[in-house]
Amino acid sequence: MSNTPRKAASPDAVDDESLVRRFDAGEQIWEESDEVVDVQVRIPLDKVVPIRLTADNWRALYREARELGVGPSTLARMWLIERLRATEAGRKPTLAAVGETKATYSAAARKAARGSVAGSAARKKTR
Repeated sequence: MSNTPRKAASPDAVDDESLVRRFDAGEQIWEESDEVVDVQVRIPLDKVVPIRLTADNWRALYREARELGVGPSTLARMWLIERLRATEAGRKPTLAAVGETKATYSAAARKAARGSVAGSAARKKTR
Protein backbone atom coordinates (compact mmCIF):
# COMPACT_ATOMS: atom_id res chain seq x y z
CA MET A 1 0.00 0.00 0.00
CA SER A 2 1.34 3.44 -0.94
CA ASN A 3 1.87 6.23 1.57
CA THR A 4 1.18 8.84 -1.11
CA PRO A 5 -1.95 10.82 -0.26
CA ARG A 6 -4.67 10.57 -2.90
CA LYS A 7 -6.39 13.65 -4.21
CA ALA A 8 -10.08 13.75 -3.44
CA ALA A 9 -12.13 13.45 -6.59
CA SER A 10 -14.31 16.41 -7.43
CA PRO A 11 -18.02 15.74 -6.91
CA ASP A 12 -18.70 15.77 -10.66
CA ALA A 13 -15.67 13.62 -11.63
CA VAL A 14 -16.50 10.38 -13.44
CA ASP A 15 -14.11 7.44 -13.63
CA ASP A 16 -13.20 5.84 -16.96
CA GLU A 17 -14.96 2.55 -16.23
CA SER A 18 -18.21 4.36 -15.55
CA LEU A 19 -17.89 6.24 -18.84
CA VAL A 20 -17.21 3.02 -20.74
CA ARG A 21 -20.26 1.33 -19.19
CA ARG A 22 -22.47 4.30 -20.04
CA PHE A 23 -21.09 4.46 -23.60
CA ASP A 24 -21.59 0.72 -24.10
CA ALA A 25 -25.19 1.11 -22.87
CA GLY A 26 -25.77 3.70 -25.59
CA GLU A 27 -25.95 6.71 -23.29
CA GLN A 28 -24.81 10.14 -24.36
CA ILE A 29 -21.53 10.72 -22.49
CA TRP A 30 -20.49 14.05 -23.98
CA GLU A 31 -21.21 17.18 -21.98
CA GLU A 32 -22.00 20.56 -23.54
CA SER A 33 -18.86 21.92 -21.91
CA ASP A 34 -16.59 19.19 -23.37
CA GLU A 35 -13.90 20.57 -25.63
CA VAL A 36 -13.80 19.32 -29.21
CA VAL A 37 -10.30 18.78 -30.53
CA ASP A 38 -9.02 17.85 -33.97
CA VAL A 39 -6.87 14.73 -34.06
CA GLN A 40 -4.52 13.85 -36.88
CA VAL A 41 -4.16 10.14 -37.46
CA ARG A 42 -1.08 9.07 -39.33
CA ILE A 43 -0.62 5.85 -41.20
CA PRO A 44 2.22 4.04 -39.47
CA LEU A 45 5.39 3.89 -41.50
CA ASP A 46 6.42 0.30 -40.91
CA LYS A 47 8.66 -0.39 -43.91
CA VAL A 48 12.20 0.88 -44.28
CA VAL A 49 13.99 1.24 -47.62
CA PRO A 50 17.70 1.78 -47.12
CA ILE A 51 19.28 3.60 -50.03
CA ARG A 52 22.94 4.27 -50.69
CA LEU A 53 24.03 7.74 -51.72
CA THR A 54 27.37 9.29 -52.47
CA ALA A 55 28.58 11.80 -49.91
CA ASP A 56 27.86 14.61 -52.40
CA ASN A 57 24.30 13.39 -53.00
CA TRP A 58 23.73 13.06 -49.24
CA ARG A 59 24.93 16.62 -48.65
CA ALA A 60 22.71 17.92 -51.45
CA LEU A 61 19.69 16.05 -50.05
CA TYR A 62 20.47 17.31 -46.55
CA ARG A 63 20.84 20.93 -47.71
CA GLU A 64 17.61 20.79 -49.72
CA ALA A 65 15.73 19.22 -46.81
CA ARG A 66 16.96 21.89 -44.37
CA GLU A 67 15.94 24.61 -46.81
CA LEU A 68 12.44 23.12 -46.89
CA GLY A 69 12.27 22.65 -43.14
CA VAL A 70 12.13 18.84 -43.15
CA GLY A 71 14.59 16.03 -42.52
CA PRO A 72 16.43 14.33 -45.37
CA SER A 73 14.54 11.05 -45.03
CA THR A 74 11.23 12.94 -45.06
CA LEU A 75 12.23 14.78 -48.23
CA ALA A 76 13.37 11.55 -49.89
CA ARG A 77 10.07 9.92 -48.92
CA MET A 78 8.11 12.91 -50.30
CA TRP A 79 9.95 12.71 -53.60
CA LEU A 80 9.56 8.95 -53.82
CA ILE A 81 5.83 9.08 -53.13
CA GLU A 82 5.41 11.90 -55.61
CA ARG A 83 7.12 9.82 -58.29
CA LEU A 84 5.03 6.73 -57.44
CA ARG A 85 1.81 8.75 -57.68
CA ALA A 86 2.85 10.17 -61.04
CA THR A 87 3.66 6.70 -62.32
CA GLU A 88 0.31 5.34 -61.06
CA ALA A 89 -1.44 8.19 -62.87
CA GLY A 90 0.21 7.04 -66.09
CA ARG A 91 2.61 9.89 -66.49
CA LYS A 92 6.33 9.94 -65.99
CA PRO A 93 7.67 13.15 -64.50
CA THR A 94 10.30 14.84 -66.58
CA LEU A 95 13.34 16.57 -65.15
CA ALA A 96 11.51 19.87 -65.76
CA ALA A 97 8.60 18.63 -63.64
CA VAL A 98 11.01 17.68 -60.87
CA GLY A 99 12.43 21.22 -61.01
CA GLU A 100 8.90 22.68 -60.81
CA THR A 101 8.17 20.47 -57.82
CA LYS A 102 11.36 21.64 -56.13
CA ALA A 103 10.29 25.25 -56.73
CA THR A 104 6.85 24.50 -55.26
CA TYR A 105 8.37 22.93 -52.15
CA SER A 106 10.80 25.83 -51.80
CA ALA A 107 8.01 28.41 -52.12
CA ALA A 108 5.92 26.58 -49.51
CA ALA A 109 8.88 26.35 -47.16
CA ARG A 110 9.66 30.04 -47.55
CA LYS A 111 6.03 30.91 -46.86
CA ALA A 112 5.95 28.68 -43.75
CA ALA A 113 9.27 30.02 -42.43
CA ARG A 114 8.69 33.75 -42.94
CA GLY A 115 8.67 34.36 -39.21
CA SER A 116 11.97 32.58 -38.66
CA VAL A 117 13.98 33.89 -41.62
CA ALA A 118 16.02 36.26 -39.46
CA GLY A 119 16.75 33.47 -37.00
CA SER A 120 17.92 31.07 -39.68
CA ALA A 121 20.13 33.74 -41.26
CA ALA A 122 21.73 34.37 -37.89
CA ARG A 123 22.32 30.63 -37.41
CA LYS A 124 24.01 30.37 -40.83
CA LYS A 125 26.39 33.23 -39.99
CA THR A 126 27.53 31.54 -36.79
CA ARG A 127 28.70 28.42 -38.61
